[in-house]
Amino acid sequence: MKNTIFKNMPVVLTLIMSAMALGACCDWTDTEAVDLKEPSIESQNGTLYAAYLENLRSYKQGTHKLLYTWFDNSVKLAASRAQHITDVPDSVDVISMMYPGNLADWELTDIESVRNNKGTKIIYTVDFDAIKAAYNAKLELATETEPVNKDFVGFMVDSLEKALSFVDKYNYDGICVAYTGKSRLHMCDDELKEYTANETAFINIMQDWHARHSGKMITFYGKPQNLINPALIKEAKSVLIPATSATSTEQFTFIYGMSVADNVPTDRFGLVVSATDLKDVNKTVGYLGDGSLAIDGLARWATSSHSGIAVTVVGIYNVSSDYYNPKQVYSHTRKLISTINPSVK
Repeated sequence: MKNTIFKNMPVVLTLIMSAMALGACCDWTDTEAVDLKEPSIESQNGTLYAAYLENLRSYKQGTHKLLYTWFDNSVKLAASRAQHITDVPDSVDVISMMYPGNLADWELTDIESVRNNKGTKIIYTVDFDAIKAAYNAKLELATETEPVNKDFVGFMVDSLEKALSFVDKYNYDGICVAYTGKSRLHMCDDELKEYTANETAFINIMQDWHARHSGKMITFYGKPQNLINPALIKEAKSVLIPATSATSTEQFTFIYGMSVADNVPTDRFGLVVSATDLKDVNKTVGYLGDGSLAIDGLARWATSSHSGIAVTVVGIYNVSSDYYNPKQVYSHTRKLISTINPSVK
């Protein structure tokens, strides 16, 4: 990306933030039922805001570390700005809706707004392991049991048909293909046979879908080292590796290193951590072992050297819980953004 884009953004953004500070009070406690006629930057200076959005869209098309977020959109009667993806920081590149079906009209309006104005991509996750777990639960099988392919494939096809239908129904920009899998080192012959057949069927379906939806983006989330056939990763824009259970930045490095495998491109790798959970009174979700925030640890880690492998993407799971901060909404997400993509001076 040309430096002029980055140079312009801080200037425009500073002017916008100053204008907003004059007329806006802290909106994190506002509810949809209260019609507060607060002046917005659009109404105060539409030309300035339009220039900012143009620079923002150009920035997202250029070279920078990508930021993916998973947004909890389970609430369909919004009672707070926290339920709106329009309040997610503008520099977030991709928002994955955690509940992709049954979108309300106001959600569709929000999606179009952030896509058209801010250049944000909206996707959702299709999870192979979740489908397999649902099948095992239906048959009351042990969670770790590998389903018999000839019985499982029909269930998987039906599940994927429903899941993938949301792309066209709600005009998503693409999907995140989740696949954790497991190590094959100690599998017996029968288990390996079924495991291979199930993965092959899944990957073939996803590749066929992508061939018919070439304009839609695919992101991979999971453990690429467990894939027998990594062909799908070569089509993926990013490869995101879960690090939500890591307790230190050293574990980030270990998880990252374990994900490197033969025929897996490492030029699009990154880690995903969780934001804190407002219901987690013990402060275990979204924290490292020393009590520091996982998001802050990810910011430090992503800007460090890792044996020649560049970190090109990071992710935050359940980002909406970072909204609630009396000083600045999404304060930790914003700090991550400014750390991994500092403005060129």
